[in-house]
Amino acid sequence: MKRGATKEEIIRTTQELIARNGIRAVRVDEIAQTLGISKRTLYEMFADKNDLVNTCLDVMSLQQRERIVACRKRRGGNPLQRVFRLMNEYVDNLYRVDHVFLSDIRRRVVFAQHFDEHREFWHKELADGLEVCREQHYLLPDVDSSTFADRLLATLLELRLNGAQREELFFFSRTILRGAATREGIDLIDRKA
Repeated sequence: MKRGATKEEIIRTTQELIARNGIRAVRVDEIAQTLGISKRTLYEMFADKNDLVNTCLDVMSLQQRERIVACRKRRGGNPLQRVFRLMNEYVDNLYRVDHVFLSDIRRRVVFAQHFDEHREFWHKELADGLEVCREQHYLLPDVDSSTFADRLLATLLELRLNGAQREELFFFSRTILRGAATREGIDLIDRKA
């Protein structure tokens, strides 16, 4: 057995395993075996599997926020282009993990806080971007940015959970945004495509 796997190595390996196989499918024995350490070594750093998974989810949330900050820094162009980039980042984020992982985190009460924080984070980012688009007359005045963002994100998640391909989600996002756009917004969307 390898001795001395670092906490970061354990987190990284566990993160890779749960993202690929889902939370329920990954066992502590598998994590320890993959790292070449004993379960005891693992339990010296984490109270139990839930503690380890929660730590991994915290790290994943931090990585996601860092990607959004980077996305904000690339936010040149008009507000609709920025919303498109944000929606594409969200779709990419859904495909960084297996759909089983998304289902597990959504359904397990012990991880509900992470799921809720994830959903709220994306909702705020998208709703803010949509509101700027509405204020600049790229979206119809009747569009409620918060409700629109909530429904769009929920639908994209459901499509992902039901096996839709990444390209389908990109196309769906574009189509829905186009349907809520003003003539000026539609022209900008069509020029982008």
